[in-house]
Amino acid sequence: MKFARRKVAAAAAAVIVSMASQYAVAQDDGSTDSSGNDADKPKLSYVGILGSYLDLDKDRLPNDGYGVGAYYGRQLGHGNWFWEAQVFAQNLETDEDNLTDFYRTGGGLDLVYSLNERRTFSPFLLVGVGGNYNDVIPDNEDKFGFYANAGIGFVTKPIGYYGFRLRAEARYIYDDFEGGQQDFRYSVGIELPLSPYEQPHVVPASEPVTTEVVKTETMADSDGDGVPDQFDKCPGTPTGMPVDGVGCGLEQVITLTGVNFEFDKASLTPDSRKILEEVALKVAHFKDVPMTLEGHTDSKGSDAYNQKLSQLRADSVRNFLIEQGVPGDKLSAVGKGETHPVADNNTDAGRALNRRVELHIAGQTAPSVPVDANGNALPGDASAAPAPAESAPPADAAPVADEPAPSAEMPPPTGDEPAPVQ
Repeated sequence: MKFARRKVAAAAAAVIVSMASQYAVAQDDGSTDSSGNDADKPKLSYVGILGSYLDLDKDRLPNDGYGVGAYYGRQLGHGNWFWEAQVFAQNLETDEDNLTDFYRTGGGLDLVYSLNERRTFSPFLLVGVGGNYNDVIPDNEDKFGFYANAGIGFVTKPIGYYGFRLRAEARYIYDDFEGGQQDFRYSVGIELPLSPYEQPHVVPASEPVTTEVVKTETMADSDGDGVPDQFDKCPGTPTGMPVDGVGCGLEQVITLTGVNFEFDKASLTPDSRKILEEVALKVAHFKDVPMTLEGHTDSKGSDAYNQKLSQLRADSVRNFLIEQGVPGDKLSAVGKGETHPVADNNTDAGRALNRRVELHIAGQTAPSVPVDANGNALPGDASAAPAPAESAPPADAAPVADEPAPSAEMPPPTGDEPAPVQ
């Protein structure tokens, strides 16, 4: 039995050596922590105190016990590995009135694997070795002994300004005393980090803090298109209309996606009416901008039928937009039939895309004569100056014969010229 327990202690020591060697190899290979931080950042360290309850080996005379301990921990490299040094003092209770309690003191070194680098809630595993002094009755039984332990636990995330953490752990302890004892220790306590996890930036006292105030002058933009009036060549652009670099509205083609009609009809569906209500809100104030609604169909049916159906559907959308407040004098409708497909008419999906209504919004052209924000020609422009008056001919100039007035009768049209369109 004694030999088996010594084998347990030797195995624990071998595990510690193996874990430490694996860590050293990882460092030699240039491994970095999972966060990818630089190797020159400060290593994390901490101290703590624990209160413990001891569940002792049944072969011991004491049944249980209590103790206190303190520890110091430090990060190995930059990752999840830490080492901890601990000291403790314990009172082993006999629970017998005629027997004196025993005492045990000691210290040890543990290798700890802690998730999340202990930066937030972090479970951990530990394994370690150490020595202790058993003070028993009678005194000739007092002796130093060897122990090995392994355990699990966790620390909470930082609490408060100073980053205190709560810690809880459970350890199995093999104590090489009286042929070997197997104890369990359950501990809770608090932990205080010695190195800040997030270093606040502190401005040195020797560096004065200066604040520079930059004054900006806001230039007037009467039509709100983002181009100041002094550079705007198209003043009065409707709100919401995209503009170019000189403030002139850009031409747009908007496919009214979702605007559908009843089968083989030009009647709008209820969902289509809701979509067009939103369209009307956006373009109702485009009072001086020409707009055209184009109706398109797929290739099913004859050309003449599709042309007529597309015209009726474009007219239906136009009438609805006018009812919603869009100026009718600038809004026209035209049917394009099946002549302008945007997808393959040989597939159902392509035909669905070809059955559409498009809203074409005309763009604005910058005037050749520079104007101000009110549309008036700027002073000093040569093209806006009045034409010079005709000078009188010299007195001794020869009279010029009057040219005959052109005939009011137009020559008859030839057969190649088209008749006027009504």
